[in-house]
Amino acid sequence: MLLLANSIKLAVASGCLVWILWVLRRGRFGVLETSWGVFCASMALVLLHEVFGEVLGRYALLLGMAGGATCSVFYLYARALFRPDAQIGWPHLVLVAGIFLPSVIKRGLLFFGEPAWIASNGFAAIDDTLGSFQLLLSSTALLLSFAEAGRGFEMTRGPERHLRLAFLGAFGVCVTVCMVLPIRETLSANAEYLAQSLCAISIFSVASIALVFRLQNPLTKTGERLLVRQSEATSNDVALGQRIETLFREDRIHLDAELKVADIARRLREPEYRVSRAITAGLGQANFNRLANRYRIEDACAALAADPAGDRPILDIALDCGFGSLGPFNRAFKAQTGLTPRQYRNRQAFDTAAAISAE
Repeated sequence: MLLLANSIKLAVASGCLVWILWVLRRGRFGVLETSWGVFCASMALVLLHEVFGEVLGRYALLLGMAGGATCSVFYLYARALFRPDAQIGWPHLVLVAGIFLPSVIKRGLLFFGEPAWIASNGFAAIDDTLGSFQLLLSSTALLLSFAEAGRGFEMTRGPERHLRLAFLGAFGVCVTVCMVLPIRETLSANAEYLAQSLCAISIFSVASIALVFRLQNPLTKTGERLLVRQSEATSNDVALGQRIETLFREDRIHLDAELKVADIARRLREPEYRVSRAITAGLGQANFNRLANRYRIEDACAALAADPAGDRPILDIALDCGFGSLGPFNRAFKAQTGLTPRQYRNRQAFDTAAAISAE
């Protein structure tokens, strides 16, 4: 079990080294790339410390100094990953320093001084204080990292949402296993060591996938809405988009007020993420709701134009066209036409009367 755990940790450390070389070779040192590179360096040193600590003796203390940077720099990475305008300011640097410096001070004293001399000069109390302070800030950084992945979650769709769910799931499980005391007490020493190695490879894998995804799908911020900038549409996106539009035009699926992306994916026997991408990249729509509402509003316009006298209540027209209530219908109608449904019908009645008078 111990051999397996060490093998996993060495594999993750090797992966970290590959990413560091990639960041250096790429030569773009934005917040995302820099925070990821520093995190990989810190994680690699921590894992090497855990594997070779006994062999290196007191020199393992130098590797252990990097341990204080993992939580804080991972927070900076998560912040850059899920914010379109992430910048590093002095509060973030204070957080990093507050977590990193206690490790440097503690291990530096142990490396350059004698443990007995340190204990006799009252450094034990200082060490306890620094440890408590570091634990508080580390816990804060972990919570902030979790919160960043959930930021704007309700506005995400498709692959972006799947990425965040994977990030939150892996991060939450690993932090729970490694940090929650009741769980740790149920494990033997070797089992706990193996669990730590599995957590390390899980977080590293998900974080690596997240980086690749974000580089291909960078975030932008428009107004107060968080949007995912789609990459250029492929021929598959366009073809699938045409199949989706056929469902709207011929099968009139938009008349179902409960229609969801999953329903379209099921009918077309395609993965949900491909349908979402075909809607945004292949059809150029902002999201699924915009596409469905476009067809619903077109039907509503036809119904209002056919009823210039106002015999049919607007609510009935809204429900018949696939809206669940009047409020969303009014908002979507005005967003697409620039008029409220009542104004649109009045204009149609006026145009009809004018045409009759001209005859």
